[in-house]
Amino acid sequence: MSELDAPLAPSYRASAPMLPVSPPTMPPLSPDRPPTDPGEDGSEEAPTEDLASAPAPPPASRERSRSLAQSRSRGLALALALALVAVAGGAWSLQRSDQALRRADQAALELQSSRREVAVLEERIAGLEAEAASRPDPAATAARVRQSVFTVISSTGRGSAWVAGAEDGRSLLVTNFHVIGPDAGPGTAVSVVREELRVEGEVIRVDEGRDLAVVAVSEPLVALPIAGELPQVGDPVFVVGSPLGLEQSVVGGIVSALRDDHLQISAPLNPGNSGGPVVDARGQVIGVAVLKVGDESTEAIGLAIPAAEVCTVVAC
Repeated sequence: MSELDAPLAPSYRASAPMLPVSPPTMPPLSPDRPPTDPGEDGSEEAPTEDLASAPAPPPASRERSRSLAQSRSRGLALALALALVAVAGGAWSLQRSDQALRRADQAALELQSSRREVAVLEERIAGLEAEAASRPDPAATAARVRQSVFTVISSTGRGSAWVAGAEDGRSLLVTNFHVIGPDAGPGTAVSVVREELRVEGEVIRVDEGRDLAVVAVSEPLVALPIAGELPQVGDPVFVVGSPLGLEQSVVGGIVSALRDDHLQISAPLNPGNSGGPVVDARGQVIGVAVLKVGDESTEAIGLAIPAAEVCTVVAC
């Protein structure tokens, strides 16, 4: 038997007092705290301490928290400022867009109004152009008439004559009877001159009562049209002839009055105008200049034989 297996010595049993064994005492449970559960190793978990009784964080941690909070505040403020700027920019853009749209609408209305005005002006211009085209050109009228007006020269003097038509292949010119002389009759020789053109002709017909005579020439000449009706008082007139021997002279005036057998005109007449044509603004013959009324002190009172009388001596 080993020493460990040996029974205790009697002396030891006798001398060693026996102590009672009592269970371990547990701290009393707080009524506000639940009992802790033992840990996995059998030990009890440390009770969770209340936040109010938790120790304060160290100063460095508080500084970091404060810096983080400030950074978040600054970020929120910046984001808010950017949002406000974006809203303000959007509002400004909308306002500018609205203004641009209003300006565009106004411009469209003004353009439409301008187009209407242009259309009205174009219509008026077209009307004026048509009216102007219908109005005779005095210069053009005078140029057409002059090519048919000649100076007639007889043994007793000279005057004016104009081409009224053609007959038997010859051109017929009308003048006053008193221009070719009181003794002239059919077969009387006369000359007709216009600038460089000189043609010999003969009297073929006379009407002493109407103071008219007809001269025929072999040269083909351009005839003037004869008006089919009387003019109105106030109508413009032109007289073409050779006053005082001045060939191709043109004077103007108006129809002053319609007398019994004559037209009174305001165009000045002088010796040499007798026998020349009195034409309207279109170049149609309305009469034959015959004489000036009054003396040397009288102005702008002339008489013309109506064109209808011409048709008695030539075919109209």
